[in-house]
Amino acid sequence: MKSKKIMNGIVSVIAIIILGIVFFQTNGKNEEETVNNVEVVEARGNYTVIECMNHIETSNTVEELNNIIGFEAEKSEYSEEYTWKLDDKNSIVLKYAGDSPILQATIDKEKIISEEVKLPSASELKQLLNEGSFTYEELVLKLNGIQGVLAGKTNGSKSYMWVDKYKQVLYATFNNETGKCTIASFR
Repeated sequence: MKSKKIMNGIVSVIAIIILGIVFFQTNGKNEEETVNNVEVVEARGNYTVIECMNHIETSNTVEELNNIIGFEAEKSEYSEEYTWKLDDKNSIVLKYAGDSPILQATIDKEKIISEEVKLPSASELKQLLNEGSFTYEELVLKLNGIQGVLAGKTNGSKSYMWVDKYKQVLYATFNNETGKCTIASFR
C-alpha cells in the first residue's frame, strides 16, 4: 500500500514537471492567443509596416507584394481587397477603385509620435490649402523639419502622416504630378 502511494506521488511529480516544461517552452501561450477576446497576431513578414510602404508600389502584383512583404495576403470574400496583417496594430491593404490600385497602411501611432512636431491648426491648414496649397517639403519645414511617415499610395498620389505629442494625427495627400497637397485632415 505504501509503495503504491509512493509510486502515485512519483508519477504526479513527473506529470507536473512535464507540464511545467511544456508551459515554459511555449511561454505559456497557445498557438492562437487571445486578449480580451481579440486574437493576438505576432509580428511577421520581412519588414515593419513603415519599411514595407517604402518597398512596395501600386504597380506590384499581389504575388510580388506577397514576396516583398514576406507572407501571403488574406483576400476579402466580398471584393478585390487584400490585407497583410503584420501584427495587432499594423497592416497593409491593397484595394481597387475601379482599375486603380490603392495601398493603405494602418500604422500604430504610438510608434511614430514625435515630441518635436508642432501641427498647424485646422484653420491654418485650410488657409494654406486655399492659397494654392503646399508641397510635401514646405509642410515638412512648417513641421520643424519632421519627415512624414508614408501611409498610402495610389497611381497619382502619396499620403503621409505625422503624430504630435498629444497623439493628434495629421494626414496629408500629395499629387505625384504637381507635388501639391490635395487633401489634409486631422484625426
